[in-house]
Amino acid sequence: MTEHADSIELTLVPVTGTDRAALDRLTRSLEHELLGLRIESLRRREHEPGLGDMRDERVGTREFVVRGLLSGSGVRKIVALVQSWLRRNNQESVILRLGADSVEITGSPTRKAHQLLKDFYRRYDEA
Repeated sequence: MTEHADSIELTLVPVTGTDRAALDRLTRSLEHELLGLRIESLRRREHEPGLGDMRDERVGTREFVVRGLLSGSGVRKIVALVQSWLRRNNQESVILRLGADSVEITGSPTRKAHQLLKDFYRRYDEA
């Protein structure tokens, strides 16, 4: 098992062309669903695009810091929730960070992305 972190960070990466109002709506939607899990706390952070991001026409990303549910099964629950949310909302991806480790979650993972998730789970499964 990899070194234990005290929180999970999630970064919502919206599809290109998402405006600020839509991103705010998506953020509230994902936040509401995450709060449905048995977590200790959820904190939201907003990041506006930097100068290098202006050509992407993105309105920024949204970050969540989740405390609790840090076991292997908890990580799986968060990934399953995020994948379902991404599919329903036609969004690009969410990056999950646990300590120094990270994995990109998509609504319809490719075979390679599925393998990356399996490897990520293996590192955090309870022994």
